[in-house]
Amino acid sequence: MKSFFTPILFVFALLVSMPSFAGDIGYVGEEGTEIEVFRVSSPAAEYPRRAIRLGIEGSVKLEFDVDTDGSVLDPYVVESSPAGVFDRASIKAVRKFLYQPPTYNGTSVKVNNVQISLTFKLAN
Repeated sequence: MKSFFTPILFVFALLVSMPSFAGDIGYVGEEGTEIEVFRVSSPAAEYPRRAIRLGIEGSVKLEFDVDTDGSVLDPYVVESSPAGVFDRASIKAVRKFLYQPPTYNGTSVKVNNVQISLTFKLAN
């Protein structure tokens, strides 16, 4: 049974951990200027065992800030489907993301309200 799920997890991990060439969007400053931030590292989320066993797929939309060193601050779930199934795994994974240190007008800045979606899909 375990050997059946190993290829599924490998394929999922490969898809989620692929480098992101397009940046994620966040906001800087009092006026909320839109800025693009670029992921350097985005380790794959661990697919919850219960969801694998039950054949559940879904997605989670998260929001967080990116600090001046490129680390993720205070991630939280904005919405998820199905609710609560993948939330913990998503937050745990996003905390490990690393971005290029963001700059705006040549100054190191903290980027607020970055939103991303993670999709959990079982391989056929």
